[in-house]
Amino acid sequence: MSPSLFFKLALGALAVPSAVFAIPTPAPIDRRVIGETSPIGARAPSLKILIGNDDGWAEGNIRQLYDDTRKAGHNVALSAGAKNGSGSSSLNIAFGTVTDSLYNTIPRGAPQAGFNQTDPRLNYFNGTPVAAIANGFKELPNKFWGGAKPDIVLSGPNVGSNLGAITLFSGTVGVASFAAGQGVPAIAFSAGDDTRVPFTALQAGDAAHVYSQLAMTITNRVTSSTPFLPEDVLLNVNFPKTSAQCSKPEDFKFVFTTVYPLAKTIGCTESVRTPAEADVIAAGACLVSISAMGSNKFDVDTAKQTTVFNKLSPILSCADVKDHILSAILPLGTVLGRRDELEDGVAGTVQGAVDTL
Repeated sequence: MSPSLFFKLALGALAVPSAVFAIPTPAPIDRRVIGETSPIGARAPSLKILIGNDDGWAEGNIRQLYDDTRKAGHNVALSAGAKNGSGSSSLNIAFGTVTDSLYNTIPRGAPQAGFNQTDPRLNYFNGTPVAAIANGFKELPNKFWGGAKPDIVLSGPNVGSNLGAITLFSGTVGVASFAAGQGVPAIAFSAGDDTRVPFTALQAGDAAHVYSQLAMTITNRVTSSTPFLPEDVLLNVNFPKTSAQCSKPEDFKFVFTTVYPLAKTIGCTESVRTPAEADVIAAGACLVSISAMGSNKFDVDTAKQTTVFNKLSPILSCADVKDHILSAILPLGTVLGRRDELEDGVAGTVQGAVDTL
């Protein structure tokens, strides 16, 4: 039995939700957070959105999210690595001239930075994921937004989960953390399905489509009023694997979580604690975890949790998920399951760095 299968079986047996239910309708009070300038339920008609990831600019998940945000009428630009940079955390390293690229989408010897000839909003940067999004912050505002910063940065959806301590090493989270540090709200999306699919192989209704629609639902909720998120706060969102029971966006429920199991929490209701994201994903019940973290990649304080919870409450459900001692080490199973991908990403980062010497 493989290590990843062992973890999946063990966690599936130990972490079954005893109840999943919608948050009760609150009393008729003003639930807007201090400083909001538009009512809950409204959404900005057009947002300046910068999209990045750590899997590379030609990965199916990021291209699907790019397509869907543009179809929704937003002013979108993509800036991602020329190749897979998984596991590079917040490293900011430029690699120089392209020597290899994801799915061979960029000619060898191409410049360090470039764009799709038929769609100049699709930009690559030959460097780590954070270097790619940093280049997007530097070069794309003048090109597409009249010099203004993006309204929000979306990272991913990543190929594979990013839970608990693994967020410290995730390039997907690194991208969102960088954006938050620049004063721009950000959301890191990660998907339980860990099969790589080039954008040329996307099919209607596949996992990339489902994850993109779920990401859009969360993004619409976050941007329904200003400020989108508290200062220096980003969201870490994990989608479970798709399955026969979890095959359409409407099959999923959103649960507010913490990154770490021992973090101070506000509680979903008076009787239901806020679970750790690892426990929610391990439950295997079409549950999406949403955690609020700072740019330092740790859980935010309870005041900021409350602000985010109130903003998201119209789409949230409570999940009475059983605790188990493995919740703190679930990310180990994630690493074992994604070993090949992470090795490829780290190897690409090391080789890219060597090429610059």
